[in-house]
Amino acid sequence: MSSPVYTIYNRTIKFSLILILVLSFVAALVQFLLHFNRSLSVKQQQLAMFTQQVDAQVMPVLQFAEAVKNRAQQSTQLASPVEQSVPLLSLTTGDVNSHQLTADNESLNSELHMLVQLQPYFDIAPASISSLKDLYYLSEQGFAYNGQQKWSDYVVEQLQAWLQRYSRLENGFDRNPVFYKDFILEQAAMSMPIYVNERKIGRFVLALELAPLLQQLEKNNPGRYFLLLDQAGEIIASSRFINGDSLENYQLQIQRLNGLPWSLALIDKSGTVLTAGLGRFIYYWLSYAIVLLVLGWFLGRRYKRKIVGPMQRLSIHIDRLVSGQQGVRRVPEGWHDLFDKVSKLKTDDKQSTD
Repeated sequence: MSSPVYTIYNRTIKFSLILILVLSFVAALVQFLLHFNRSLSVKQQQLAMFTQQVDAQVMPVLQFAEAVKNRAQQSTQLASPVEQSVPLLSLTTGDVNSHQLTADNESLNSELHMLVQLQPYFDIAPASISSLKDLYYLSEQGFAYNGQQKWSDYVVEQLQAWLQRYSRLENGFDRNPVFYKDFILEQAAMSMPIYVNERKIGRFVLALELAPLLQQLEKNNPGRYFLLLDQAGEIIASSRFINGDSLENYQLQIQRLNGLPWSLALIDKSGTVLTAGLGRFIYYWLSYAIVLLVLGWFLGRRYKRKIVGPMQRLSIHIDRLVSGQQGVRRVPEGWHDLFDKVSKLKTDDKQSTD
């Protein structure tokens, strides 16, 4: 007589293997989702912290621009103390000419006097604020001033090209600053209009060098890249050169800046959170599966040794008794009573037959 116990045991082993794989997969998936949620939360907090650092570096530029604007509006209302020569760049011809600050020059007198009064701001602009590279004044009368006696030919060429690109961007009645993603020498720009008696006389353009700020962030956080993006998602500055056309290949975390109408983007060098978490998910799955497999192997081995093996011996014992032979001699521990009862049943059955 063959025992069905061994067949059931084999089926149970196969079912247990499938159940272990499913349970370990579900446990690993839950653990992965919890880790994924925590990672996103931590990265968002870190991005908010990085954004605050950038805002802290940019805020002095905004305050400086506001101070220049207020000082400029006050200077146009003051009398000229002395005659002085001011070098102005013609935006049409590209020539630099000196203009005397005299009463005879009525059309330029107020602006020239303003520039003389603002000369200290032009002098300290590059040295006082790390993100501020240069300060320019562009007049509605077609001249420019940079606080220096000479202009670089390259700067003049780039400035004229920039004016041609954005000649129609600024509204003549808008008093708010306007930001540009490109200016001169991979710089961004902030344009601050100046009004006197409700008439726009010109604008101050602050050249912003933002790449060193992002490079410093990357230096302090070597596992990440940092970018500044404008409203259209185009790159303004970055800690490393990244082609704007390849941004779709990265997973960006973006946080809007408070001081500028731009956003700080973060790229994790280790890959996306999902990609980096995939290895962790496999690690969780294998860990849970190995633990459950070891536990299942121990229980299955014990079940086979304590239940399946004795039942197999009992089946052989019964087969021998049925065939008129002597039962098994080696009885598993703890099964003597059952084996004795089976042997007694066979003896009683034989006596009743006789």
